[in-house]
Amino acid sequence: MSRFVLVSFAFLGWGFYELSGGADFEPRKERSDALQIAKAAFAAPEETRQGSRSSSASEDAKSLIRNVTFRPAGGTPEAERPVRPAADPQLRSRVALRQITQARLAIGDSTSVFPAVADEGAPLQLASLEGGLATIQQASATADTQNDSLEPAGTALAEPQPAPEPDIRQIRASRVNMRQGPGTNYPVITRLLGGDEVIVFEDSGTGWLHLRAPGKGKVGWIAASLVSKKRP
Repeated sequence: MSRFVLVSFAFLGWGFYELSGGADFEPRKERSDALQIAKAAFAAPEETRQGSRSSSASEDAKSLIRNVTFRPAGGTPEAERPVRPAADPQLRSRVALRQITQARLAIGDSTSVFPAVADEGAPLQLASLEGGLATIQQASATADTQNDSLEPAGTALAEPQPAPEPDIRQIRASRVNMRQGPGTNYPVITRLLGGDEVIVFEDSGTGWLHLRAPGKGKVGWIAASLVSKKRP
Protein backbone atom coordinates (compact mmCIF):
# COMPACT_ATOMS: atom_id res chain seq x y z
CA MET A 1 0.00 0.00 0.00
CA SER A 2 2.82 2.37 0.86
CA ARG A 3 4.51 1.74 -2.44
CA PHE A 4 1.29 2.65 -4.26
CA VAL A 5 1.09 5.96 -2.39
CA LEU A 6 4.70 6.84 -3.21
CA VAL A 7 4.21 6.00 -6.86
CA SER A 8 1.02 8.12 -6.95
CA PHE A 9 2.81 11.16 -5.50
CA ALA A 10 5.70 10.74 -7.90
CA PHE A 11 3.27 10.55 -10.85
CA LEU A 12 1.42 13.67 -9.70
CA GLY A 13 4.69 15.61 -9.35
CA TRP A 14 5.84 14.61 -12.81
CA GLY A 15 2.47 15.60 -14.29
CA PHE A 16 2.56 19.07 -12.62
CA TYR A 17 6.11 19.61 -13.89
CA GLU A 18 5.15 18.76 -17.44
CA LEU A 19 1.97 20.83 -17.40
CA SER A 20 3.87 23.95 -16.16
CA GLY A 21 6.19 23.81 -19.15
CA GLY A 22 8.97 21.61 -17.95
CA ALA A 23 12.49 22.82 -18.64
CA ASP A 24 11.16 25.56 -20.97
CA PHE A 25 9.16 27.33 -18.20
CA GLU A 26 9.56 31.14 -18.09
CA PRO A 27 7.78 33.37 -15.50
CA ARG A 28 5.49 36.12 -16.75
CA LYS A 29 6.84 39.71 -16.71
CA GLU A 30 3.47 41.42 -16.61
CA ARG A 31 3.24 40.79 -12.89
CA SER A 32 6.59 42.50 -12.15
CA ASP A 33 5.56 45.50 -14.25
CA ALA A 34 2.32 45.77 -12.32
CA LEU A 35 4.27 45.55 -9.08
CA GLN A 36 6.54 48.44 -10.13
CA ILE A 37 3.49 50.53 -11.07
CA ALA A 38 1.89 49.82 -7.70
CA LYS A 39 5.08 50.74 -5.85
CA ALA A 40 5.29 54.03 -7.77
CA ALA A 41 1.64 54.76 -7.01
CA PHE A 42 2.07 54.15 -3.27
CA ALA A 43 5.42 55.96 -3.02
CA ALA A 44 4.05 59.33 -4.11
CA PRO A 45 1.43 59.62 -1.31
CA GLU A 46 4.04 58.53 1.23
CA GLU A 47 6.40 61.32 0.17
CA THR A 48 3.47 63.74 0.26
CA ARG A 49 2.58 62.63 3.78
CA GLN A 50 6.19 62.97 4.94
CA GLY A 51 6.35 66.47 3.48
CA SER A 52 3.12 67.44 5.21
CA ARG A 53 4.39 65.97 8.49
CA SER A 54 7.65 67.94 8.30
CA SER A 55 5.79 71.16 7.47
CA SER A 56 3.32 70.64 10.35
CA ALA A 57 6.21 69.87 12.72
CA SER A 58 7.99 73.08 11.71
CA GLU A 59 4.76 75.07 12.20
CA ASP A 60 4.31 73.56 15.69
CA ALA A 61 7.90 74.43 16.58
CA LYS A 62 7.41 78.03 15.42
CA SER A 63 4.19 78.35 17.43
CA LEU A 64 5.95 77.01 20.54
CA ILE A 65 8.78 79.51 20.09
CA ARG A 66 6.31 82.37 19.70
CA ASN A 67 4.17 81.33 22.68
CA VAL A 68 6.98 80.41 25.06
CA THR A 69 7.04 82.31 28.39
CA PHE A 70 10.05 82.45 30.67
CA ARG A 71 9.37 81.79 34.34
CA PRO A 72 12.05 81.73 37.08
CA ALA A 73 12.70 78.32 38.62
CA GLY A 74 11.06 77.88 42.02
CA GLY A 75 9.31 81.27 41.72
CA THR A 76 5.97 81.91 43.41
CA PRO A 77 3.16 83.55 41.38
CA GLU A 78 2.37 87.09 42.41
CA ALA A 79 -1.21 86.10 43.26
CA GLU A 80 -0.05 83.48 45.78
CA ARG A 81 2.42 85.72 47.60
CA PRO A 82 1.12 87.20 50.87
CA VAL A 83 0.64 90.93 50.99
CA ARG A 84 3.33 92.62 53.06
CA PRO A 85 2.99 96.11 54.47
CA ALA A 86 5.33 98.81 53.28
CA ALA A 87 8.23 99.97 55.42
CA ASP A 88 7.57 102.82 57.87
CA PRO A 89 10.38 105.44 57.81
CA GLN A 90 9.49 106.70 61.29
CA LEU A 91 9.63 103.20 62.74
CA ARG A 92 13.03 102.66 61.11
CA SER A 93 14.30 105.86 62.69
CA ARG A 94 13.03 104.84 66.14
CA VAL A 95 14.60 101.40 65.83
CA ALA A 96 17.95 102.84 64.74
CA LEU A 97 17.89 105.38 67.60
CA ARG A 98 17.06 102.68 70.13
CA GLN A 99 19.88 100.45 68.91
CA ILE A 100 22.36 103.32 69.12
CA THR A 101 21.17 104.13 72.66
CA GLN A 102 21.50 100.52 73.79
CA ALA A 103 25.02 100.29 72.36
CA ARG A 104 26.02 103.52 74.11
CA LEU A 105 24.62 102.31 77.43
CA ALA A 106 26.35 98.93 77.06
CA ILE A 107 29.70 100.65 76.46
CA GLY A 108 29.48 103.51 78.94
CA ASP A 109 27.56 101.95 81.84
CA SER A 110 29.92 100.35 84.37
CA THR A 111 27.15 99.18 86.70
CA SER A 112 26.64 95.95 84.72
CA VAL A 113 30.36 95.14 84.96
CA PHE A 114 31.04 96.24 88.58
CA PRO A 115 27.68 96.06 90.42
CA ALA A 116 29.22 96.27 93.91
CA VAL A 117 30.98 99.58 93.20
CA ALA A 118 27.89 100.98 91.49
CA ASP A 119 25.64 100.15 94.47
CA GLU A 120 28.02 101.89 96.83
CA GLY A 121 27.95 105.04 94.74
CA ALA A 122 31.73 105.44 94.63
CA PRO A 123 33.52 106.14 91.36
CA LEU A 124 35.43 103.28 89.79
CA GLN A 125 39.19 103.67 90.14
CA LEU A 126 42.09 101.57 88.92
CA ALA A 127 44.00 100.50 92.04
CA SER A 128 47.19 99.32 90.37
CA LEU A 129 48.47 98.81 86.90
CA GLU A 130 50.73 95.98 88.07
CA GLY A 131 47.94 93.81 89.46
CA GLY A 132 45.82 94.04 86.30
CA LEU A 133 42.33 92.51 86.38
CA ALA A 134 43.01 90.64 89.65
CA THR A 135 43.45 93.95 91.51
CA ILE A 136 40.18 95.30 90.12
CA GLN A 137 38.31 92.16 91.13
CA GLN A 138 39.81 92.35 94.65
CA ALA A 139 38.71 95.97 95.00
CA SER A 140 35.21 95.04 93.84
CA ALA A 141 35.03 92.22 96.42
CA THR A 142 36.15 94.61 99.21
CA ALA A 143 33.45 97.11 98.30
CA ASP A 144 30.87 94.32 98.28
CA THR A 145 31.92 93.27 101.81
CA GLN A 146 31.62 96.85 103.08
CA ASN A 147 28.18 97.19 101.55
CA ASP A 148 27.02 94.00 103.32
CA SER A 149 28.33 95.28 106.68
CA LEU A 150 26.44 98.57 106.30
CA GLU A 151 23.13 96.81 105.62
CA PRO A 152 20.84 97.11 108.68
CA ALA A 153 19.99 93.92 110.55
CA GLY A 154 16.57 92.41 110.02
CA THR A 155 16.18 93.78 106.51
CA ALA A 156 14.38 91.15 104.45
CA LEU A 157 15.56 90.49 100.94
CA ALA A 158 13.08 91.33 98.23
CA GLU A 159 11.51 88.29 96.68
CA PRO A 160 12.36 87.84 93.01
CA GLN A 161 9.55 88.70 90.68
CA PRO A 162 8.43 85.88 88.35
CA ALA A 163 9.52 86.40 84.76
CA PRO A 164 6.68 87.10 82.31
CA GLU A 165 5.71 84.27 80.04
CA PRO A 166 7.23 84.58 76.57
CA ASP A 167 4.96 85.38 73.66
CA ILE A 168 5.46 82.17 71.61
CA ARG A 169 3.85 82.05 68.18
CA GLN A 170 4.18 80.02 64.97
CA ILE A 171 4.90 80.79 61.33
CA ARG A 172 1.77 80.57 59.17
CA ALA A 173 3.24 80.74 55.63
CA SER A 174 5.19 77.94 53.98
CA ARG A 175 8.44 79.95 53.85
CA VAL A 176 9.18 83.32 55.47
CA ASN A 177 12.18 85.66 55.32
CA MET A 178 13.49 87.15 58.58
CA ARG A 179 14.99 90.60 57.96
CA GLN A 180 17.25 92.96 59.91
CA GLY A 181 14.60 95.68 60.11
CA PRO A 182 10.85 96.33 59.70
CA GLY A 183 10.68 96.48 55.92
CA THR A 184 11.31 94.55 52.72
CA ASN A 185 14.29 96.78 51.88
CA TYR A 186 16.30 95.31 54.78
CA PRO A 187 18.59 92.35 54.03
CA VAL A 188 17.43 88.80 54.81
CA ILE A 189 19.00 87.18 57.90
CA THR A 190 17.52 83.68 57.61
CA ARG A 191 14.47 81.81 56.36
CA LEU A 192 11.84 80.04 58.46
CA LEU A 193 9.40 77.33 57.42
CA GLY A 194 5.75 76.90 58.27
CA GLY A 195 5.13 75.73 61.83
CA ASP A 196 8.45 77.04 63.23
CA GLU A 197 8.09 78.65 66.68
CA VAL A 198 9.21 82.23 67.33
CA ILE A 199 9.31 84.40 70.46
CA VAL A 200 7.86 87.87 69.89
CA PHE A 201 9.60 90.77 71.66
CA GLU A 202 7.57 93.70 70.35
CA ASP A 203 4.43 94.32 68.32
CA SER A 204 4.57 97.98 67.31
CA GLY A 205 1.30 97.82 65.39
CA THR A 206 2.90 98.79 62.08
CA GLY A 207 2.59 95.32 60.54
CA TRP A 208 6.03 94.04 61.60
CA LEU A 209 7.01 91.96 64.65
CA HIS A 210 10.38 92.06 66.42
CA LEU A 211 11.07 88.45 67.37
CA ARG A 212 13.59 85.68 67.83
CA ALA A 213 13.76 82.22 66.22
CA PRO A 214 15.00 79.72 68.85
CA GLY A 215 15.65 77.03 66.24
CA LYS A 216 17.88 79.34 64.18
CA GLY A 217 19.33 81.44 67.01
CA LYS A 218 18.52 84.65 65.09
CA VAL A 219 16.75 87.89 66.06
CA GLY A 220 15.00 89.99 63.43
CA TRP A 221 11.73 91.25 61.98
CA ILE A 222 8.89 89.38 60.21
CA ALA A 223 5.60 90.69 58.81
CA ALA A 224 2.75 90.20 61.30
CA SER A 225 0.49 88.71 58.62
CA LEU A 226 2.87 85.74 58.31
CA VAL A 227 2.82 84.93 62.06
CA SER A 228 -0.02 83.46 64.11
CA LYS A 229 -2.03 85.58 66.55
CA LYS A 230 -1.05 86.02 70.17
CA ARG A 231 -2.31 83.29 72.48
CA PRO A 232 -4.99 84.44 74.97
